[in-house]
Amino acid sequence: MKKIIIVLFLFAATLNCKEQYRDVDDPGWEENDVTNRITVMSYNVKYCSPYNSSTPDVEGVAEVIRQAKPDVVILQELDRNTTRSGKVDQLALLSEKTDLPYTYYGRAIEYQGGESGVGILSRYMLSDPQTYRLPRVELGDTYVSYRIMVKATIMLNDSKVTIAGTHLELTQENRDLQVPEINRILSSSNYPTILAGDFNATPDNHTMQTFFDYGFKKTCTTGCNTITSNAPNREIDYIIYRPEVKFNVVSHNVIPTLASDHLPIVTVLELK
Repeated sequence: MKKIIIVLFLFAATLNCKEQYRDVDDPGWEENDVTNRITVMSYNVKYCSPYNSSTPDVEGVAEVIRQAKPDVVILQELDRNTTRSGKVDQLALLSEKTDLPYTYYGRAIEYQGGESGVGILSRYMLSDPQTYRLPRVELGDTYVSYRIMVKATIMLNDSKVTIAGTHLELTQENRDLQVPEINRILSSSNYPTILAGDFNATPDNHTMQTFFDYGFKKTCTTGCNTITSNAPNREIDYIIYRPEVKFNVVSHNVIPTLASDHLPIVTVLELK
C-alpha cells in the first residue's frame, strides 16, 4: 500500500512539473552560440541633433542604436567636448547607453573647444585602432573640410575582420584623392574588410564607381535612400565590403527615424 501511495505521489509531482513548464518549448540548451554573422550599422548623427534641430539628444540616437542591436557602429559627425554639444564626450555616452563597451574616436577637426570626427562602437574588442588623415586640396573660395578614416581589427569567432569608417569630402576633387588613399590603406590588410560611412556620393557617381573598381560591393540593392531623414531622396551612406567571396549579405535595412538628418543603415553580413 505504501508503495502504491509513493508511486502515485511521484506521478502527480511529474504532472505538476510538466504543467508548470509547459510553455518552455525550447530552453536553448541545444543552441550553438557560435556564429559568423556580424551586424554593422553606419550613422551620420549630426552631433546627435534631430532633424531640423540644433539641440543634441544623445539618448535619441542611443535608442535608435539599441533598437537595431548592432555589433559594430560607425558614427560620423560625432562631437567630443564641443560647446554646441554641452562639452560632453558623445561616444562615451553612447557606449554607456547601448552596452557596446569598445570604442575608438578619430578627430577630423577641432571645433568649439573640442573635436568633431568619426567614432566606432563595438561589441568586440578593437585591436590596433588607428586614424588616417585623408588628402585635401584647396579649391579657391570653396570651403574644404579635413577628412579622416578610422580603422581597427576585430575577432569574429576565429577570424579577423578589418572594420573601417569614414566621412568623405563634399567636393568631387577631394573625393577623387581620398578614395585611392583609402584603398591604399585598406589594401595592406590581409583580412576581409568592411568599410562604412557617409561618402557624400550617389551610387552612379565616380566616387562609388571607383570603390567598385577596387573590388568593393555595397550591401544595399533597393530602397537605399538615406538623406534627408524626413523625405529621403538619395543614397550617400554606405556599408561596403571586400572581397565578395568572403561575405554573404543576409539583410540590409534603412531605419526610418528623425534622430538626425541622415537615416541610419544596418547590414547583417555572414563571413564565409
